[in-house]
Amino acid sequence: MAGDTLAGKRAIVTGGSSGIGQAIAVRFASEGANIWVAGGSDKEGMQKTIDDCVAQGAKADGDLYDLSTARNAANIVKEGAAFLGGVDILVNSAGTRNLSAFTEIEDDAIEHLFEVNAKAAFYASREAARLMVPQGSGNILMIGSDAGEHGTPNFSLYGVTKAAMHALTKNLAIELGPKGLRVNCMAMGPIKSGRVKVMLESDPDFYESRINKIPIRSFGEAADIADTALFLVSPANQFMSGAIVMIDGGITAG
Repeated sequence: MAGDTLAGKRAIVTGGSSGIGQAIAVRFASEGANIWVAGGSDKEGMQKTIDDCVAQGAKADGDLYDLSTARNAANIVKEGAAFLGGVDILVNSAGTRNLSAFTEIEDDAIEHLFEVNAKAAFYASREAARLMVPQGSGNILMIGSDAGEHGTPNFSLYGVTKAAMHALTKNLAIELGPKGLRVNCMAMGPIKSGRVKVMLESDPDFYESRINKIPIRSFGEAADIADTALFLVSPANQFMSGAIVMIDGGITAG
């Protein structure tokens, strides 16, 4: 389904080589946005996203960035804006996981997850805001997690980094709202895409532990998340800002 909801908009999507980021980039392109795709190490996946966006009629390109050094996220926005001629939408979708028991988490893992999940989103959002504030408009969309809203065994490191994104969403919505920007966050439960899909399909115990916690007893799909992302940054959603939108099959309802 194609349309013109985002006609002429300039969107930068991190984590765009696979999974949710890839689905969002292509969905935005199908609605008229031009796209800068920021990938990690998967060059083939990034190129597929770019090609799929171009097939939708978008101007699209991208590059690979190592977000284990979070400051590189600023370059995503600078280079994306140079290609697009500015930026109207930033989607902070890049992320990684560590599901070790709390006492088993290594120092390097702590540093890595905070760099990729929390600090990179901070740097990218700051650079985007520096471009959006002068034009008096823009949307920043965080990809958080239900793990940022409630405790789960072995999710402490991942959950805390996602909670940082949720807090960033609320603070930026308050500070940047008067300047014409909207900032929201989608907090997902298990989505059957990317690395999570591999884990669900390869580890029966992980599958059972996750599916049994979802009231509707099914996992989300990346395409569905992309549709929600489209609404959140669309003109139809002018009054929502600072929201942590739970998309988790009811996990956090209890």
